[in-house]
Amino acid sequence: MTQFTTEFHGYDRTEVDKFVQAANDAIASNEPGRRARAQADAQAVSFHVALRGYNRREVDHYLRRIAKGRPDDRT
Repeated sequence: MTQFTTEFHGYDRTEVDKFVQAANDAIASNEPGRRARAQADAQAVSFHVALRGYNRREVDHYLRRIAKGRPDDRT
């Protein structure tokens, strides 16, 4: 699973972990419908901000990669 930096105020870690796991599973499934839904969800998802949460910029960047269907792409 992807590792994000933890910071004082960031995205809720549980919410992010749950979403990222489901999205990665959908992208890996190679089922066009699941992939398309995960990509659309990555563009629309929002997370609560919590103490000791994940770095928001890192998570947002990862969501953009999921939206493109390339979560492992570093660009």
